Amino acid sequence: MIACAAPPSKAPLPPDVKVEAPGDALPPNVKGFSGKWVGKWINGSTQLDHILIVERIDASGATMVYSTGEPSNTYVNIAPQWRRINAKVGPGTLDYQFPNGATVNYKLQPDGTLAGTYKSRGFDTTAKLTRAPA
Repeated sequence: MIACAAPPSKAPLPPDVKVEAPGDALPPNVKGFSGKWVGKWINGSTQLDHILIVERIDASGATMVYSTGEPSNTYVNIAPQWRRINAKVGPGTLDYQFPNGATVNYKLQPDGTLAGTYKSRGFDTTAKLTRAPA
């Protein structure tokens, strides 16, 4: 296991974050999610720091830390927070549905980034995440 360093953003992380090396038998379009990713959710003029850490991944799913920071606009009422979640894994995709019905989806991109989409009650936003050192 590798401990992850503090992120260069305002998105909080739990103190016990650890990334397990994925199994060698996993295909690259699943194994590629493992590790720490940073970026911003962007919707119009609103930006929200975002960190995704895929702590464990195998063919049956992934355990991830999903973290968001403060929004760039004060009229958006979102507090910095993190949660550990269990996502579904598909070839090149990670998917999760929050208890409130919101969904988040990540797709591996050919350029080595992750494309994220977040949908909740007519509110859609996107993110481009880049791999960060652990």
